[in-house]
Amino acid sequence: MTIRTLVQDALKEAMKNKDTFRLECLRMAKGALLLKEKESSSEITEEQAMAALRAEVRKRQQSIEIFRQHGKEEEAQETEREISVFNEFLPQQLSEEELENRVRAYLAAHPEMNHPGKLTGAIKKELGEQADGKALNAICQRVLGA
Repeated sequence: MTIRTLVQDALKEAMKNKDTFRLECLRMAKGALLLKEKESSSEITEEQAMAALRAEVRKRQQSIEIFRQHGKEEEAQETEREISVFNEFLPQQLSEEELENRVRAYLAAHPEMNHPGKLTGAIKKELGEQADGKALNAICQRVLGA
């Protein structure tokens, strides 16, 4: 089943259950997928669909930081709930510990890699959607001591 189909089915289920919060989140997800589809002017791939939903999650994570800086905890918590709905349709992310283990294993196999940016890029290609680029970069910098 494609992400788009899963979102559509969840949308129908939320309508039946009269879950307004979930319904609104799913409509935002569907909208992001439709926008991505219009950009490519054809049917989107699963990778493009995941990228669209990841972009929505990143926007919300930035919003959470801003809300917390301004003392708006209630809005931050609601945005976290939105993120949890989006994450239902995305592959499970590796934990920080698992990421660090992967980085150390990659470094053991490629000892010449000594730049955090290059290391992050190489591992991101390998892991794909299993790792958040920002978190991966932070771990690479920490492991390399940069």
